[in-house]
Amino acid sequence: GAYYVSRVEDVCVVDDVSAVEGEEYDLEEFEGYSMEKDELESVVGSPWKLRLRLADEEGRGMQIHCRMSEDYLDIRKGMNVVGILLSTSREFVKLAAMTDFCVLDAVGGPVWVGDYPYLDKDKFLRTLGENGIADSLVDIIYDDNDYYEEEEEEEEEEEEFYDDDDDSRDDDYDSDDNNLEEEDTGMLQKLK
Repeated sequence: GAYYVSRVEDVCVVDDVSAVEGEEYDLEEFEGYSMEKDELESVVGSPWKLRLRLADEEGRGMQIHCRMSEDYLDIRKGMNVVGILLSTSREFVKLAAMTDFCVLDAVGGPVWVGDYPYLDKDKFLRTLGENGIADSLVDIIYDDNDYYEEEEEEEEEEEEFYDDDDDSRDDDYDSDDNNLEEEDTGMLQKLK
């Protein structure tokens, strides 16, 4: 296995894992959501699902889905994530399995994303510290303060530049450039 150290590229909610981009809902629309009162599940029998797109510093990424939970409401684009990937090959050409993922810099502490708790959370975080990965992630998180500030400034500048009725910014977006595949393996650091 290997660590997958990445950043949230996008977070949204879908009613089905095969939903396309136009069928995604902003996470902010689910303020006040609770698993106990999942309206979709009460109507059609299956719950809302979180869609999390991740990418590492080299641009390799993956998309994961899991049952929506109120624990996920504070996850935002740019947050740092780590999990474990398993493969039958040393080169990680194809993934065999993945664990739940830990969003390390979520408000209120780490948030664990996944349908099943595969990892012993305390032991996983302790191992990250022992391997030095936690230190490098803390450095990344602190460096991200500049990233978040720059991104906010860019968004503010973009809002000033584009008029609300102006659709020209849509022409700049090519969805094919942002497709993330599960076969991409992310930044891999061998487990000790």
